Amino acid sequence: MPRLRFYWVVAACGAVVMALEILASRVLAPAFGNSVYVWGSIISVFLAALAAGYRLGGHLADRQPSLVALGRLVLFAALSEALLLLFGKPLATALGHATGGSPAGTLVATALLFGPASLLLATVSPYAVRLAAHDLGHLGDTAGRLFALSTAGSLVGTLGCTFVLIPFLELRAIFGLLVAATAATGAVALAGGGRRERWSWALVVALVAVALVRGLWPEALPAGVLYSGITPYQSLEVGDLDERRYLTSNGMLEGAIITADGEPGLAYARTVALAALFQPQLRRALFLGMGAANAGTYLQRRLPALEVDYVDIDPQVPRLARRFFGFEDGPQSRVHVADARRFLAASRESWDLVFTDTYIGLAVPFHLTTREFMSEVQRHLAPGGVFGMNLAAGLDDPFSQAIYRTVRDSFPSARAFAARGSSNVVLLAGPGAEGYLPDLQARARQLDRKWPFSPSLRTLLAMQLTVEPDLTTPVLRDDFAPVEHLIPVGRMRAVDTARWRELRAAGLGAADGAPAEEH
Repeated sequence: MPRLRFYWVVAACGAVVMALEILASRVLAPAFGNSVYVWGSIISVFLAALAAGYRLGGHLADRQPSLVALGRLVLFAALSEALLLLFGKPLATALGHATGGSPAGTLVATALLFGPASLLLATVSPYAVRLAAHDLGHLGDTAGRLFALSTAGSLVGTLGCTFVLIPFLELRAIFGLLVAATAATGAVALAGGGRRERWSWALVVALVAVALVRGLWPEALPAGVLYSGITPYQSLEVGDLDERRYLTSNGMLEGAIITADGEPGLAYARTVALAALFQPQLRRALFLGMGAANAGTYLQRRLPALEVDYVDIDPQVPRLARRFFGFEDGPQSRVHVADARRFLAASRESWDLVFTDTYIGLAVPFHLTTREFMSEVQRHLAPGGVFGMNLAAGLDDPFSQAIYRTVRDSFPSARAFAARGSSNVVLLAGPGAEGYLPDLQARARQLDRKWPFSPSLRTLLAMQLTVEPDLTTPVLRDDFAPVEHLIPVGRMRAVDTARWRELRAAGLGAADGAPAEEH
């Protein structure tokens, strides 16, 4: 039994430390995004904590080589995890605001939130080697077996957290489970301590109680919030605000509808109607990134024959669209759960419109911004087809300029349109985006009599921007797309703030419905 207890402590602590590393991205994403800087900070902090923990564990093991003493260290690790359970989310939010979500701020936040627990858990391996080293002639074999056991535990923690816990449990419940598991592991190590460890046993009971109450007790949603949960890809929230229903991804506003009529609550989704101006024979559309499905639904309400395919990597997104945003599957509305680029690579179909809006919080999948991706899109555009892309931050930052230049470099024709009353810019490119302005104005007048878009096509056409791409920004390629370096986090947060103001603005549909020249 002592040997089994000993082995359990080694394996369980290895599992918990890796589960914490996986969960770190979920805690940090709403405040700092999910970029390479976030993962670089997480990996760096955990490596530094492991190194410091190994050193500290070896030193403490020589001073007090007992399993009971190791159990106390494990309990302190559980205490650190309990602080994460209780205060991790508000602390991450506060640190995000204090540091502006910068890469350096990400490193600081990761160190403060996850450094203590991972350091204390790292003391277990050298401590275990010291406790098991009875024969110096077999020390190497002993150390090898223990590190193999710890690594096996880490593998279980990584796979279990990734494929079992995150897809099915809320973040709070997962942290509660880790706190309870770590406290129980400490109790296993303390089993031989007797009455001398009564304060340690009291701490075990308190930690398990906190884990159960905080981790399993249903948390009331804030006023106006209808759904909140995490997925393997992001944190999602649905809520109602001023007669509008919204969807957020990692804390960033992604889509909205007006609850009274289901029309888009954000202007950029209405700007997509310009695709029908450049391709009046619009029959098939592909939306890469589903969100609330409001742009596709908006088009279909005016073009009843339009068939729309949606592609989203997160299966929870279409579920929320069906449950909260009135989306219905059918012969003309199909959902594909897949990575957008892999979907295109495997498909032999073509569409009159391919529209990309694949933001996940602050992050943008780099492989959906490159010249090679644009080539893949071109392969799937029907004759006269249009490629569209939403730029949430407009054209005022290096990342948006790099995308604009890449689009201009990849397609024979490309245009940029400001979304009325919004910071968004919608790019339209491809063979269908060609045409002289007087001809387009005449076509817009004709189509406005046929299709009741709001704002009208004439109004949207008047929002075209005459801006040249910044030649100092790179053309994005698969082998060089420094997306995280180009995205100014502060700018994206300002854009999100502007979106919330736009969401609260009254009369988006009716007031903007009539063309400017008709007032």
